[in-house]
Amino acid sequence: MPELLSGVFEGKTLGTPIGILVRNKEMHSEDYAALKNIARPGHADFSYFAKYGVYDHRGGGRSSGRETVARVAAGAVCKKFLAHEGIKISALSRASAPSL
Repeated sequence: MPELLSGVFEGKTLGTPIGILVRNKEMHSEDYAALKNIARPGHADFSYFAKYGVYDHRGGGRSSGRETVARVAAGAVCKKFLAHEGIKISALSRASAPSL
């Protein structure tokens, strides 16, 4: 569950940075040892290594879900601000997209 640390009081923003903490209590770096030399299919492991020359096989790297949650949380906050201005963000999945 995300915890709001700063920037919001009584349901209103304060104009200061909004701090959100998402605790990860179930991450065990040792669980990733078998993946030390393997780029996982469907993940950004290989492309990240190719671009930056480094790869954290323990699951905490730049392309991890734990790192991605920050962008997701920021997007959720932005979506609320935009909705307040009458702007709606939506997308179609491939399954529901019209065929050409």
